[in-house]
Parts: sequence; C-alpha cells; structure tokens
Amino acid sequence: MLTFNKLIKELNKGNIYMLIGNGSKNQFRYLNNLKQTVKKLLKNVPKQSNFLYFGDGANKKKPDVGYAFQLISEIRPDINIYMVQISEAKSWGVPKFVKNVYWHSDYTKQCKWGGINNGKPCSNTKKWINVNKRAKINKVFILGGGKITLDEYSLIKKAKIEYVYFEIERRFLGDGKTRIKDSDTKSKKIGITYKKIK
Repeated sequence: MLTFNKLIKELNKGNIYMLIGNGSKNQFRYLNNLKQTVKKLLKNVPKQSNFLYFGDGANKKKPDVGYAFQLISEIRPDINIYMVQISEAKSWGVPKFVKNVYWHSDYTKQCKWGGINNGKPCSNTKKWINVNKRAKINKVFILGGGKITLDEYSLIKKAKIEYVYFEIERRFLGDGKTRIKDSDTKSKKIGITYKKIK
C-alpha cells in the first residue's frame, strides 16, 4: 500500500502512461480487436514503464478497460501497473497484475469514480491530475469510453498531455444490457466519444 508521495516516487522511476475507456456499462464488443489494440498501443512503450490503473474489474467474460490492463500485463510483464482506487472498494481485492496500490478517500456520493463534478475534477480523476503535476504523464491511451472518459479527455487537453484515441466498438449501448447489433450505426457502435475525440 502506497501513500501519494510514495506513489509519485515510484512513478518517477520510468515513463508514465494511462489507459482509459469503455467501462462495465459499455465493455468491448470483440476480444480480438481489444487484444490487437492493446498490442498496437504497447509498441512504443519503453521497458519498465508505469501505467496508472483505476480499478475496473478484469473479467474476460465482461471485457472492459480493466480487462485491457490484464492484457497489458500478459503481453508486457515488464510494465508496472499501479492502482489508484477509492478506499470503499478495498473489499473487492486487488488483481494479481497490480504492483502496488494507492487507496484514497477523496470522493463523494456525487462523484465516486471520477470525472468532473461542479466544474472540478473529482475522485480518481483528481488523483491523476495531481500525479501529472508532480510526475509528468507521458501519454494517455483512450479506448472508446463514456461520460467520464469525455470529462477526462477535456482535462487531458487542458493539461497538454499527449494522447492517442482508438475507435473501438462497444458491446452494450451504455446500459450494460442492450447489445450492439451489426445493423447499428458506427456512432452507436463506438458510443459517446465518436467524433468527439480526434
């Protein structure tokens, strides 16, 4: 378990990356597409780099951004994955691929997981903003995503952090239930980030 200062010290030992995108209500439609995307984004990531991970569940049957981190650990075991997560989620445990964890209590009922609340970054989003102030984030990889991803994209641009966006099809229409169909428009298949992130 890390304090914030210890997290910064660890992160400063190598390059720092983030990966954000489809959560549990969107997920990824095709596992193979996700795996190819992860391989592609890792091509230019130096050895012993660090990734910030925000605790999304790593479940192959419900593949969301959390499962993308599991793929990162399988494809590139040299990469250090540091989890930043709210203390309320401690009972969920920590995936094996996580090197260390920074638990925090800096969240509210209105903003539990991250994003922007009342015009200000909150919870996990606020934490990576603070990380970037003390240890420069080299690049953010964006894999589709929902409202929090769009909020974070605006903050990434404001902080002038380099980013790469991957248009990747989601499994559900943002509700975790309604499946995407082949006949759906590209906009529906990608979701809220379609043509909003360039």
